[in-house]
Amino acid sequence: VALEKDFEGNKGKLPWPVDRYVITRKFGTQSHPTLVGIKIKSNGIRLATVENSKAKSVFSGTVLAIQVQKGGKKTVLIQHGNYITIYKNLYNLRVSKGMDLTTGQELGTIFTDKVSGKTTLGFVLMKQVSQQNPQSWLLSNK
Repeated sequence: VALEKDFEGNKGKLPWPVDRYVITRKFGTQSHPTLVGIKIKSNGIRLATVENSKAKSVFSGTVLAIQVQKGGKKTVLIQHGNYITIYKNLYNLRVSKGMDLTTGQELGTIFTDKVSGKTTLGFVLMKQVSQQNPQSWLLSNK
């Protein structure tokens, strides 16, 4: 699918941030996966994938910030005009703050938890300070 020049014109057409995935948490308020009667609010989606998978930018933009989380895992924030995409749980980054990126450019490797064996990417999409449902922006081919 050919992408338009501006981010907003591409709602529903953006490529997924990882090649192989299963959605393990959706956006919004939902039942907790294991605790009955408990609700959780998710500000993005979680994508389970295979070990050594790479996260990729869903659209061209500029690396706004890189945040370091506990255990040295990193979060990359990419600005696309009034929009920001956020990629959580990365290591071995291939990008740095201020770097201009193209659609599909590799950001880094998605961290695999050594205890659980799970490789999970957290993906958030914001319009200024308003949380968006990332699934409504991504190409619905799965």
